[in-house]
This record gives sequence, structure tokens and C-alpha cells, in this order.
Amino acid sequence: MEPISLLLTAIVSGAAAALEPTTKQAVKDAYDGLKALIKRKWGEVGIESVERDPKSVKRRDVLMEDLEKAGAAPDEEVMKQAQEVIRAVKEHAPQAAKAAGISLSELEAAGSINVRELVGSNISVNKLKAGQDINIEGLRSGNPPER
Repeated sequence: MEPISLLLTAIVSGAAAALEPTTKQAVKDAYDGLKALIKRKWGEVGIESVERDPKSVKRRDVLMEDLEKAGAAPDEEVMKQAQEVIRAVKEHAPQAAKAAGISLSELEAAGSINVRELVGSNISVNKLKAGQDINIEGLRSGNPPER
């Protein structure tokens, strides 16, 4: 998954899980760690609006744009924490991510998987492996793109 998309997925799924009263502490800790890193590295990027409504495609789009403008390119520390959030959500609160419109099934790489602009409502990709290129671009679900 492309680094910005991976980061956005971690933020959205972590925010959705954090809204659930029964979410395990492991998910909350991983997500809080990611938020702290984002604040420290790119203080101008605010994720609060996505936290209030993780299902909102428009809020996700603004956050994606803010991350890109901040230069939130592959940062090893942030990507590691983002993957930890995804792992924790996948293990402890997959229903929260799915409710936010993201399914965190099995995703492997050992080659490249590039997903760009994955937006939408209840998009689900199940057991995606690579070995080499899998490219998904501009996949949208729910409302058509604004013109």
C-alpha cells in the first residue's frame, strides 16, 4: 500500500476504533502513539475532524491533502506505528474499521501493492497478496466523485 494511503488507513481505522467504548487498550495505545508522532513530525496536520467522523469521505480527502502538503512521505518511524495501529485494529476491533468503510483483511506484499485514493463506504478487499505488482487506482464507493 502506498505510504500516504497506509497512513490514512491507520488514522481512519484507529479513529473509528477509538470511538468504540469496548475497544481494547492495545488499539488505543497504538493509535495514541501514531497521533503523537504525527503531531511531532507534522504539527500542521490535524486529524481531529476525521476523529469526529471517520466515515466522512470529505474529511478523509482533506486529511489526505494535508498529509501530502506536509510532505508526510515514507517516514520509517511513522510507517511502523501506522502498521502497528492497523495490526491492533485488525486483531482487536475489525468491526470498527469495517464500519468506517475499510476492511483490513489479509494484506501482504513482498513485491509492490499500490493503492491510491481508496475512498468510500464499506470497501472491502479480502486476502490481497502480491509477490509483484497489484495496482488499484482511484477506487471509490458510495457517492460519485464531485466535479
